Amino acid sequence: MQLSIALANLKPGTGKTTTAVLLAYALHRRGHDVALADCDPAGSALAWSDAVDGFPFAVYGLAVKDAGKRLAGIAGPKTLVVCDLPQAEDHGVIVRSVLRRVDEITIPVAPSTIEIERTSAIGDLLDEVAEVRESSARVSVLLNRVVGGARSGTDARQALTELGYDVLAPQIPRREVYALAYGMTPDIRGGDPIDLLAELYLTRAGLA
Repeated sequence: MQLSIALANLKPGTGKTTTAVLLAYALHRRGHDVALADCDPAGSALAWSDAVDGFPFAVYGLAVKDAGKRLAGIAGPKTLVVCDLPQAEDHGVIVRSVLRRVDEITIPVAPSTIEIERTSAIGDLLDEVAEVRESSARVSVLLNRVVGGARSGTDARQALTELGYDVLAPQIPRREVYALAYGMTPDIRGGDPIDLLAELYLTRAGLA
């Protein structure tokens, strides 16, 4: 693997699957060999792929306790792997297995007080994982479902930064195209927030 990215959160419904699929599309669009690992027992990414007669990149079901160990088996030396994780509160073993091995750990967070408060619990999980990793991962927060023109996004960015998080510069706006993306063929274009997110990951990995 050249790069591995995991979308993680304690709770369901935080945009992990949508972000993972759209990010995989954006990386594929940029000409990279991409594999999407669906590590969620719900199998939402796999079902999405079936709904559109297959994604243009490989999708693997890895909802198993040793998912992290199996990532290398689905990837070639130049493959970029995106991992869609289940909610950690119910599937901690799977989540810990993956977080021990990926390069990038990204926490999707909506700009609301309750979502920001929940990051303390995922922070505890990340501290636990860090103790058994061979090397450090790049841990960051992705602001998701941000209302354009509202102060909530700016305030959330400031609050999360003050809590010590690396808040990624690209943020995902609250748009109908994202809210209704599931089950549709994504259309990711240059300059789209998801494309900018893909570019950031590639830059951080020295692949841009």
